[in-house]
Amino acid sequence: MSTQTAEILYNVTGQTLVYSAPEGRPDVLTSVTIYPSTTGDDGTAESAFSSSTIVSTPDTTVDAVSGLGQDNPRKISLAATTGIETGGVYLLTGASGEKEWVEVVEIVSGDSVIARAPLHHAFAVSSTFETTQLSGTFDSTWIQDSSNISATDIHPEPGYRARWVYTYNSETFVKDTYFDVVRYQGGHNITPADMERFMPSWRNILPTSFRDDNGRGLIAEAYTQVKMDLYGLDRADEMARDRETMDELVKNKCRELILFQRFFETASGGEVADEARTQYQYRLDSLIAKTSRMPFSTGSGGGSAIIEPPSIWSR
Repeated sequence: MSTQTAEILYNVTGQTLVYSAPEGRPDVLTSVTIYPSTTGDDGTAESAFSSSTIVSTPDTTVDAVSGLGQDNPRKISLAATTGIETGGVYLLTGASGEKEWVEVVEIVSGDSVIARAPLHHAFAVSSTFETTQLSGTFDSTWIQDSSNISATDIHPEPGYRARWVYTYNSETFVKDTYFDVVRYQGGHNITPADMERFMPSWRNILPTSFRDDNGRGLIAEAYTQVKMDLYGLDRADEMARDRETMDELVKNKCRELILFQRFFETASGGEVADEARTQYQYRLDSLIAKTSRMPFSTGSGGGSAIIEPPSIWSR
């Protein structure tokens, strides 16, 4: 399960940091310890959390046989839908131990959910459907202290490490996740309507599994890949200070992803996919990689400046 570096807003109280245990729903959360990323586990921890817990909902069961072999293998009939969110990923476990991670794209309140992809197993009545998330709530005093802002330059290295210790099925696990305290979170503003204007065939050529949310999942993946491209250029996405430029990159990456997925298997289609990839790379090069058009924040105050790309002659 993908674990991204979280971006926690400075001076906003009530925020939480979450971690989804890949093994299953933990039995006990033993501890969560926060360190600056450069501090070892034997160093001084931050007093960053006011509380931590195992997230309680959803924790429900299947109430009618669901999945493989049913009229709609994407439908999961549930005893309750409390706490389930569209776009959330949950663990479905059968009586024989079969497990599938389910991304929910539609909810029928009190009745069922629709998964993005068809299930590969048949899940009998009483199979469990649950979150595996652990959560820590940030201390209000700590998050309001400007000295804890971690994003102080354009580089993408995270500022803090969270050390999660928990037990599952009587076995102890120790995992690490990372986060930054920022003035602005990285992101984009692209909607399916934007993609339809940019690419009028958008809705018609969406893969089947992305049609329920009109391609929002594909847009989210495009942003993740743009973020990784920025990382490759030693730029942090949360330090970018031009949403218009970011949105343009996301639109071009979306086009690349969908055309590659649809056409790469044929020779002529491959040329279409290659052209989309070339167009995205041109945008990335002309705006950030080879020239300086997008400003980035250069300190903890949130202000920005144009950062010149390194010369090919620099060492």
